[in-house]
Amino acid sequence: MYLIPLALVAGAAVGLFVRGSTDYFLATRVVFWPIPAVGIALQALVGSGLGVPYPSLLTAISLVLIAVTCAMNLHLTGASLILLGTTLNLIPLVLNGYIPVTVDAVVSAGITDRESIELVRLGAARAFRTGEETLWFLGAAVPISWLKEVFSFGDLIVACGLANLGFRVFFPLRETATYYDEAGEYEQFRDPTQPDPFEGYEPDHSTWAASTPDVVKSATNPIEPPKNQPGLSTLGGSSSIDSPNEEV
Repeated sequence: MYLIPLALVAGAAVGLFVRGSTDYFLATRVVFWPIPAVGIALQALVGSGLGVPYPSLLTAISLVLIAVTCAMNLHLTGASLILLGTTLNLIPLVLNGYIPVTVDAVVSAGITDRESIELVRLGAARAFRTGEETLWFLGAAVPISWLKEVFSFGDLIVACGLANLGFRVFFPLRETATYYDEAGEYEQFRDPTQPDPFEGYEPDHSTWAASTPDVVKSATNPIEPPKNQPGLSTLGGSSSIDSPNEEV
């Protein structure tokens, strides 16, 4: 199974070979990257041959962690393929408790013949198919003779996703759009018949001169109170008219 991670290295090497750049790799944003790191470590522990307990359970947990991380990083090219392949590998493992391996696939891959099939050592989470498995065709049933290895459909999809991810990390489809690129696109679709409100505007020189009130002049020349006119008197907000013909 060590051949599958090599697809990531192969894709990255091709990306650099076709004039890729490590700047894109450094700018790649991976959400919750420690989660897949734990999943990969669990798979390496199960495949190390140390005889860890509950290998199928640990493999299932590692696949779930990788699938969840891919679901949160769908913005990365290849993450959707890795998610699909990981899910396909997880289905037979959960349904059967192990990943079924067909004897015909092992023989077709050139690993051994039928007489010596019992001498083949499978992975910790794998077992030969007995005929009672559910969705056995999702297990290790795809032989590749020139690699002398048996893969599942999920493994092949994951390998394609890793190769695509490695390639696009160093050689993306396009560079990240900047503010000036977006401004250029806006200028391209702007109606030329409409006047530009910012035409001739210079940030260093204010176009609209704001008129400030003359505070000093207002302080030196206070506003005079209104003069009382004859015949009118004000008191307490009320007014009265003095009639000359009124009797006292």
